[in-house]
Amino acid sequence: MEFHAEYVIHAAPADVARIMFDPELEAQWVGKTGNAEKLTDGPISVGSRVRHQAGLLGMRAPFVTEVTELEPDRRLVMEIVEGPERGIVVYQVVPTAGGSVVTVHARNNPKLPLPQAPWARKHHVEENLHRLASLVARLH
Repeated sequence: MEFHAEYVIHAAPADVARIMFDPELEAQWVGKTGNAEKLTDGPISVGSRVRHQAGLLGMRAPFVTEVTELEPDRRLVMEIVEGPERGIVVYQVVPTAGGSVVTVHARNNPKLPLPQAPWARKHHVEENLHRLASLVARLH
């Protein structure tokens, strides 16, 4: 399963990435989830691991990601290394006139493919990006 979601946020890329790339703030913009928990010390960097509480279609599915690429204020690539599926999640923030284009790209191989899952996940991420925009506006 693979999907891509995009949203324009009227804020500088650094302001968006500061929130989007911080696991301690994840619960404030990622809906239907518990807190993310950093499993490694220090700031987010290549090799950092984070446990995420996730759910979709009424099912809970916590997973652990490991940062494989980080371009500060621009791009964060995380590989899913523990949980019910393997894959990648890419957060990207690109400057545009009046703000930032924010994207989430996810690719994974679910153990139990559900026909509605790709649509539901993309819709969920689009809602998350809307919440991210609201949070960025409140904090800046």
